[in-house]
Amino acid sequence: MTEHHDDEDILLAFAVEPEHDRATLERYMREYPHLADDLVDLSLELRLQRATAGTTAMSDEAWVEASLSAFNAASPTTAQGTVQDPFATVSSAELVALRRALDVPSGVIQGFRSRIVDIATVPAWFIDALAQGLRTGAGDLRSFMKAPPRLAPGLSYKSDDAPIAEQAKVTFEDLLKQCKVPEEKRNLLLSVRD
Repeated sequence: MTEHHDDEDILLAFAVEPEHDRATLERYMREYPHLADDLVDLSLELRLQRATAGTTAMSDEAWVEASLSAFNAASPTTAQGTVQDPFATVSSAELVALRRALDVPSGVIQGFRSRIVDIATVPAWFIDALAQGLRTGAGDLRSFMKAPPRLAPGLSYKSDDAPIAEQAKVTFEDLLKQCKVPEEKRNLLLSVRD
């Protein structure tokens, strides 16, 4: 099971690399030859996303601007302004380290990143540990999580229609179950600590 999580971490690290050029792909394939097929598939998917994103017409650009304005209007705000995304400044290596420190699958971290978790169902100690790993305050993380769920990056390229974030928030326990966290570990993660 650990090997599966390590492979998942490697693919996640590759996906968030700043460049997905041949040199990056070759470096990952040299370091992780057992993932060669998965890395090639992921590389092709990322290139397709980038190529599709790079071929915009004027009407597409207008649509993007309108969508961005709508997104900004719906973004959570505080008295000081817009709540910052605590995941925006964290590198893939830091996310992997955070996932390991919290001893949770990548899906749990992704659940927080996409804001599908009802933050009111998460124990305070876990919020504090997650916020510390993201180099933000627990209050800022709570404010970020109160916004509606957001789509996973790249989802629009896998759909014939424009995707919408219809997913309702889930409890922390449900997220742990969806990520197949064993019951004993789930109980530990859900426990209240002093």
